[in-house]
Amino acid sequence: MCAAIGQTVMVAHYDQDTRSLLRVWLEAEGYGVVEAADGREAVELSCGACPDLILMSLRMPRLGGLEAAQHIRRDLKGCAFPIVALSAYPTPETQAEAVEAGCDSFVPQPIDFDFLGDLLSRLLPPVLR
Repeated sequence: MCAAIGQTVMVAHYDQDTRSLLRVWLEAEGYGVVEAADGREAVELSCGACPDLILMSLRMPRLGGLEAAQHIRRDLKGCAFPIVALSAYPTPETQAEAVEAGCDSFVPQPIDFDFLGDLLSRLLPPVLR
């Protein structure tokens, strides 16, 4: 997978270890990374950074991932980036709630990085460096 130079992925996850793991993997794939530790921070950073894609945990403090996705979709109409929900509870109901909240896709945890790589290739336009 080749990321475009300058493509940025926001990792919005409550767990520092998960954010670090995703950062290392994403940077190795050529992406820039912005981190948010909770849903409110994800909304605030989205306003300024307008990332190319957000990986959003559904379970977060201060503002959950579903609510954060709804705020982003409602408040940032000029930024049409994909939001990918992350959850350790990949039930059909959870996936449907994520889509209803404005998420474009869903990745179950623990994360299968081959699956995530394929998903990012589909959601972000590939640009060779």
